[in-house]
Amino acid sequence: MRFEDLHHSRVAILGMGREGQAVWREIRKRFPAKPLDLFTESILDEQLARQLVEGLDRHILGPLELESLGQYDVLVRSAGISPYRNELRQLKSGTVKFTTACNLWFAENPQAKTICISGTMGKSTTAALTAHLLNCAGFSTCLAGNIGKPMLDCDTQDIDWWVLELSSYQLADLEASPEVAVLLNLSAEHLDWHGGYERYTRDKLRLADLAGNGRIVANYADPYLREQLTWHSGISWFNHERGWWARIAEVDSHDGSRVKAPAALRGQHNMHNLAAVLTLLDKLNIEVPNMDQALASFEGLPHRLQLIGENAGVRYVNDSISTTPVSVTAALETIGHEDVVLLLGGMDRGLEWDSFAAGVAAYLPHAIITLPDNGPKIFASLERAGMSPAGGLHQAINLEDAVVLAQDLVPAGGCILLSPGAPSFPHFRDYIDRGNRFSQLAGIENDARNP
Repeated sequence: MRFEDLHHSRVAILGMGREGQAVWREIRKRFPAKPLDLFTESILDEQLARQLVEGLDRHILGPLELESLGQYDVLVRSAGISPYRNELRQLKSGTVKFTTACNLWFAENPQAKTICISGTMGKSTTAALTAHLLNCAGFSTCLAGNIGKPMLDCDTQDIDWWVLELSSYQLADLEASPEVAVLLNLSAEHLDWHGGYERYTRDKLRLADLAGNGRIVANYADPYLREQLTWHSGISWFNHERGWWARIAEVDSHDGSRVKAPAALRGQHNMHNLAAVLTLLDKLNIEVPNMDQALASFEGLPHRLQLIGENAGVRYVNDSISTTPVSVTAALETIGHEDVVLLLGGMDRGLEWDSFAAGVAAYLPHAIITLPDNGPKIFASLERAGMSPAGGLHQAINLEDAVVLAQDLVPAGGCILLSPGAPSFPHFRDYIDRGNRFSQLAGIENDARNP
C-alpha cells in the first residue's frame, strides 16, 4: 500500500509516537485538505497538538474500541500498538486494511538498498557502527528506523545505503525485501506486546524470511538462531570458525586477520556487534580504508554505557537504552561491578528475573536499587536467589529517590549506573527522556563520553 492509496480512503492513525507523527506529516504534505483521525491512549505531545489542523485533524483520546475503528477503510498502526490486540485482530478479519509507517516507506522506495538489523540486544550499536563504516568507505548512508529519524522523515535523494534498525514491533507485519538482513541474537523481550515468547521469536525471524536465501548475516553462537536458520542457504555466519569471531577485546578472522576493540566499543558484547558488521562488509565486498582509524573515530551511542561525568568523586554512567536483563549483565561485565550502585527496573512487560538474579552473582554490584514498576518483582527475585550485596538491596519510589539513595550508598571513587533492563514507560516519554533526567539528577551536563 502506497500513500496514493490513502488519498480517497477514510484513514486513522493509531498511536502518535515518532512513527505516527511521521505518517501524519507525510499525509499532510501530500494531501493538505484530507481529514484524519488520530487515536492515542495517552495525552498528545503538546508540540504536536499545536500543529494539528483545525477542522481536519481530530484527536481521539482513550482505549481503542472495535466499534470506533471499524468505520475506517485504512488504519495506520504505529509501532507501539500491537497488531495482536483483540480489537485489531477482529478488524483484520473484516474489510479494514492495515499498514504501518515502515510498510508505507518500503512501498514508496522499492529500489532502496537496505540493510535491516535486528536482535534482542545490540541492534542500535550495530546499526550505528554499520552506517559509520559505510560512510568511512565513501558511501552516502542514512541511519534510520528504530534509531535516528523515522524513515518517512528522511531525505531519500542520493542515498547509497539505508541502514535500518528494526524492532520486533516493526517486523511483526513488515512487507519488505531487504538487501541484507542482520540478526544478532534472541532472548525474551516484549512478551506482553507479542503475546508470548514463541510469537516474539517468530516475528524477529520474519526478517530472515523477508530477505531470503543468501541475504542473511546471523550469529552462529546464538543456539536459537543456529537452529532456526539452518534451512536458509548461503547465510553468512559470524562467530563461526569460517568467519569473524568475537573475543574478549578483539575480533579474529579465520584468515588470521584481527581487529582490536576501539575505545567506544568496550565489552565482549560489543565484539559480537563488531563481528556482525565485519561479516556484513565482507558479504557486500566493501573494504573500509584505514579500518583502525575508522573504528577509532566511532563515538558510540548516547544512553548506551555513556559516562556522563563525575561529581564529588563519583562516576555516573547512563545506560538508559538498556531494556533487557541480558543488557544489564553486559553493562556490569563491561564497566566493573564491585564499586557500582546499580539502578534497575522500569515498565513491567512480564519478563521473569529469576535467571538474571541467579546469574548476577558473578557481577554483584556494591548495591542494587530497584525502580517502579517492576522493581518489587526484581527485588523478590534477588532475595530468592540469596543475593546480598555489601551495600544492600533497596527499593525506590522513583528515579529521584533512587539517585539520592545511591549517592549515600556509593563507595568513595565509585560509580552510579543507570541500567534499567526495562522500558521507560509510563514514567518517562522514552529512554532518552529517562537518561536525560538521570544526568540532571547527577548534576552533570551530558557530554556523550563513553566509559
